[in-house]
Amino acid sequence: MMKVINKACQVLATLCSISALVFFFFNFASLTTNEAGVISVSGLQMGFGSEVIEGTKIAKSADVLFCFLLSVLGVALSVFTFFSKSKGLKYFASGINAAVAIYMLVIALSNPWKFVDTRPFTATGVEYTSFVLIVSLVMFAALIFSVAYFLLDDYIEVLESKGSKKFILKRIAQFFKDYKSECKKIVWPGLKEVLKNTGIVLVMFIIIGAIIWLVDFGLGTLLESIWK
Repeated sequence: MMKVINKACQVLATLCSISALVFFFFNFASLTTNEAGVISVSGLQMGFGSEVIEGTKIAKSADVLFCFLLSVLGVALSVFTFFSKSKGLKYFASGINAAVAIYMLVIALSNPWKFVDTRPFTATGVEYTSFVLIVSLVMFAALIFSVAYFLLDDYIEVLESKGSKKFILKRIAQFFKDYKSECKKIVWPGLKEVLKNTGIVLVMFIIIGAIIWLVDFGLGTLLESIWK
């Protein structure tokens, strides 16, 4: 049963990533322009600066393009998790989903003028459609399912190892516990030792600087005498 739920989370994470990618083909914004009235622009047109009316292309939106390319990468990684057992791939896929979800949420909640490049049109108004926010929400869903997938996958491995392996959350807790114990072993130098070491560094700095200056001065003088 656990393996079925795990596989279902993997499939749902992939489907959410693909859905978010598909939504980029829907209208992301409506522009009110002096040249052509109201123009609907898809996320793909915004990202790649495609033609929105005959003979006229809208300027590229680097932020939307970046999110689209990250979404493509997220879909690719999600698909690869079906063929690879690499845990790094699972973590990376979750990271990509999180990045797109947060970035698109920032875009959706920000003033459209900041992320929609209306050139070469003279726009008097810019409004987002609901698909900008939908992409973010779908990617958050993909993130939730992908995190659930690798947590369940790790839990299944722990059960199959019959106690020889710890659950990932316990391993993280153990890491910080060991880190804290190692920090306690640090011996901080006293004031006299700090002043002594600082003085040594400053003296060596002056000596090395003087040597470099003498070498530079000598070579400069030699070259001047040769060229004269």
